[in-house]
Amino acid sequence: MERPVCPKCGYARQATDATTGNACPRCGVVFAKYAQYLIERQSGQLPTQQQASSTEAETEGWRHLLLARLFHRPAQAQPSVLMGEALLTLVLVVWGMWFIAGDWRNGDAGNSLLHGANLAFHEFGHLLFRPLGEWMMFLGGSLFQCLVPVILGGAFLLREGKPYAAAACLWWLGQNFIDLAPYVGDARAMDLPLIGEWNEEMVEFRSERHDWHNLLEPLGLLEWDHGLAALAHWSGALLMLVAWAWMGWWLWQCLQLLRESR
Repeated sequence: MERPVCPKCGYARQATDATTGNACPRCGVVFAKYAQYLIERQSGQLPTQQQASSTEAETEGWRHLLLARLFHRPAQAQPSVLMGEALLTLVLVVWGMWFIAGDWRNGDAGNSLLHGANLAFHEFGHLLFRPLGEWMMFLGGSLFQCLVPVILGGAFLLREGKPYAAAACLWWLGQNFIDLAPYVGDARAMDLPLIGEWNEEMVEFRSERHDWHNLLEPLGLLEWDHGLAALAHWSGALLMLVAWAWMGWWLWQCLQLLRESR
């Protein structure tokens, strides 16, 4: 039996797709509304009311797209891939528990392997946001450090249709929040060593180079540094919990698919 193909994204409908046949499970477009929109656009006649209807159809399509991508049931599952994803999930759960249990006051997150990778993106962020002014330059390091997993996760989810990879990026985003917490909490004390402090003279300039000291001081929020650090830590923990739940949902769907194929 020939499977229907979406007129917008070209996706061939699978037998395992959970959504109804009225909408594409990949891009979320409603077939009838999209077909009507194409007819009206080609004819060059789109009255104001019809334009509004078309806009509503596009909005509804984006909602379907988001839900379909977030909870897209895999079309097929391979035992080897499932085992690999299950192993990675176990690693991220155990590793994530270590991050969550760590104390941001001691800077435990800075001792992880990921800290070095995060630091590279952090330093590049300073260069990237430098043209926007000094305050944004200081913010750019922490901001870009967190934007990288968001961008990658969005690409995996919206372009590639890979929820598991997006969930792993969400875990990484949570880890970045935890990674930043000690730096945020050090805004007043400025005890943490910074990159480039190869001699005592550079250490004396720490107050001029410490990101979060220079971010919070102009706003009069230096006394909030510990509270913001705790917020960053536990926000990261929450993101990790959501990522674990998302990964678990995906693994369960793959397992069910394997059982159905037997």
